Amino acid sequence: MQDLDKAGMGKRIRQIRSRAELRQWELAKFLGTTQSAVHKYEHGVVPEPRRLVELARVGNTSIEWILTGNHWENGSSQQERLSPAILDTASVLREILDGDRPSVDEALRIVREAVRVMGPLIDSSLVREPGALAAALADHSESTLKLLEDAYRIQKAVTKQVLNEADDRLRTSKG
Repeated sequence: MQDLDKAGMGKRIRQIRSRAELRQWELAKFLGTTQSAVHKYEHGVVPEPRRLVELARVGNTSIEWILTGNHWENGSSQQERLSPAILDTASVLREILDGDRPSVDEALRIVREAVRVMGPLIDSSLVREPGALAAALADHSESTLKLLEDAYRIQKAVTKQVLNEADDRLRTSKG
């Protein structure tokens, strides 16, 4: 295990800030800390873990690079990283699949309920002159639901494959 070079870490934090064209107070605001704390980080005080995570995002790098100057991929300092957009997308997709957010399942449930409730209204005398939308809903509710379900299954399969490939890529690059 490599000893922590605090002066080198501070230089890398300063480099991240400079490349992002931020002043210390601007980076502090982004990190949820003070300008004084950023000054200390740039002079060798090790940031708290959550600040390291945010610094890595700002610098499009890894926490390991901030601390040691090396990326986790084969100990290289020049390896290309996965883009933050890919990591953010994978994170959002993982949350959706894990059920941490309202999911497409919930959206399908709502559409089914709307069709169930609207169906009798469309057929009843309550709607004397149904609009184009109501007529389309009545005429195509079954096929619309089928298409939505098919689209959801495809989206879920693609998302699962993307996440599995990302996990495999991360595992192979660590090993």
